[in-house]
Amino acid sequence: MHRARTRLRVLRYELKATCVQPDRLCGNGILEGELRAGANGLLDSAGSYIHQAAGGRAAPWRLSSWWNGHAYEGTQACLHAAEVAIIGLSEPARVWNRIDAVLALAGPLCQRDPRLKLVEQLRRRNNPRDDRLPTAVAVLLEAAYAVQEERAVRSRNFRNRLIRAGGTLSLLLGVTLAVAWRNSGAIPVCTNDCPAQGACGLREVGLVMLLGMLGAATHVAGRLQKMGGSWNPYNLPFYQELIKLPIGALTAVIGLLLVGTNWLPVIQAPTSWRGVMAYAVAFGLAQIALTRNIDQRAEKLLASEPDPDEAKQLEKVPDTRPAT
Repeated sequence: MHRARTRLRVLRYELKATCVQPDRLCGNGILEGELRAGANGLLDSAGSYIHQAAGGRAAPWRLSSWWNGHAYEGTQACLHAAEVAIIGLSEPARVWNRIDAVLALAGPLCQRDPRLKLVEQLRRRNNPRDDRLPTAVAVLLEAAYAVQEERAVRSRNFRNRLIRAGGTLSLLLGVTLAVAWRNSGAIPVCTNDCPAQGACGLREVGLVMLLGMLGAATHVAGRLQKMGGSWNPYNLPFYQELIKLPIGALTAVIGLLLVGTNWLPVIQAPTSWRGVMAYAVAFGLAQIALTRNIDQRAEKLLASEPDPDEAKQLEKVPDTRPAT
């Protein structure tokens, strides 16, 4: 929440620096005094969210907020709405200095969006004292922030799905280990080539799972080296890579069960325990084929700007909207 605290201080100073005539109407039909009071209330609410997230509430509340995004998304919504109000209260010349930054934030919006076209038109006229600037830029900034907030919600939902899937896979691994422990030979990842020259049991299945995770970790380490410094409020890249470890363990076990059968006739069964270990690592690495869709979805959410299809879904503005 360090970034949010800094942004909160900046917005408080910007609001104090805004000259307001309480009885004058803004371009959106709201009295400037009421709009300023609303901006102050939003900043106070943001400060309350930050305090609660920093330890002002009990651990169960913070855990629930971590899961449902209550603190982060509430803070961002309040800060964004307060900034929109400050833009609406500002003098046209002051808004003019921020018009390029707002247009950059609005990049994901449809190019035919009337809010975007109006601000671009005002910018081309090169009149910093145009009275329409505060309201037009504020409306565009509100739309741009709505896209950002919706992308954050989608990122959180995807992270939560990865966590639930990872928990389910981990439970399945535990059940597999329990079966191997209670019934030796029930999961024959090795036969005559087992280390103890006996029935395949908990130790052998556990080692295969561990080696499968090591194979998956090899892929994860390679991706981490290529991964940029993209910031994500819900640490999505971590969970995107973490889920590959249990998947690698399962692919190692399933792969060794299928080796030498009609399902994998082209792969020869290992003839030694060392061969079993090598196969486990290889099958763990093969989880790449199963996690490709996860990577593609996560990369779209982590991109600095949404792709065109996602942008249209986020802003809910069709391409066929007539230009103004």
